[in-house]
Amino acid sequence: MNSKFDAPVLLITFNRADNTRKVFEKIKEAKVKKLYIANDAPRPGNKDDEDNRNKIKDLLKEIDWECDLYTLFHEKNQGNGFGPVAAINWIFETEEKAIILEDDCVPSLPFFDYCNHCLSKFENDERIWMISGRSHHPNHPIFKKYDYIFSRYAHTWGWATWKRCWAKFDMDLTEWPDFYEDGGFKNVFFSKKIGHLKNKEFLKYVKKPINNWDSRWDFTININSGFGIVPSKNMIENIGYFGIHTKGKTKSHMLKASDTYRIVNEPKFIVINRDYEDYHYKNHIKKAKKNILIRGIHKLIRIIKGID
Repeated sequence: MNSKFDAPVLLITFNRADNTRKVFEKIKEAKVKKLYIANDAPRPGNKDDEDNRNKIKDLLKEIDWECDLYTLFHEKNQGNGFGPVAAINWIFETEEKAIILEDDCVPSLPFFDYCNHCLSKFENDERIWMISGRSHHPNHPIFKKYDYIFSRYAHTWGWATWKRCWAKFDMDLTEWPDFYEDGGFKNVFFSKKIGHLKNKEFLKYVKKPINNWDSRWDFTININSGFGIVPSKNMIENIGYFGIHTKGKTKSHMLKASDTYRIVNEPKFIVINRDYEDYHYKNHIKKAKKNILIRGIHKLIRIIKGID
């Protein structure tokens, strides 16, 4: 693998200075040559937001290696959906590729090497849309043979992509009506059942728009017949236990970042691995939906009993 961390890195931040420091320390260890820092503006009248912004500004004074630094400190709060989108739009105004980290995604050092390798290798392959640093099933049999595989289940907790892909990002789901009329996700996934469930999920987004930019990124990839790269070992530890979408540790937060990952055995064929996708759906997506339902039921019980 390429040992030079030459791809620009975007760090998306808001009001979690302590988390940001942990991610920053890994960026510092990697000595990335070009660093973009985006920070969403404090919410009006929120002193904690303002204090955390100042701490993040102070953190940047610790850059003591050869690095081109670019900053974007928003003057108006963008929100948890449009904030990351604005940051990614910003870096692709000038860059053709980027490694993207949010302030709760702590990478291991091999993550940068892996992203650089894949960004270079697949730069002109329009089938590949993103490179994920997350691996939920490092013990899957397929990884005994390959150090990464191709899948539509590539996650954005530490990832990389190209301007050629992000340029087609559809935050407003403008293509959804025609896509759904033609069958939607039932034409994308191997299982019609999974496609049907995915359709139901996006129908909720359309009826009640929410700021989950990553689902809209997933939509953009799928309507363009794209897929992503999943490594054999996990290289991102998510420390965002509490936030807009998370109220505590989940199984996904338990995954540690591997310091020993390297690419030796690459797939010979650039095709989606169906066995991996079936396994991921049954052992991650389906279980995650079930856990959300169970947590909802427990919360309802607590409310009824007057203890929540």
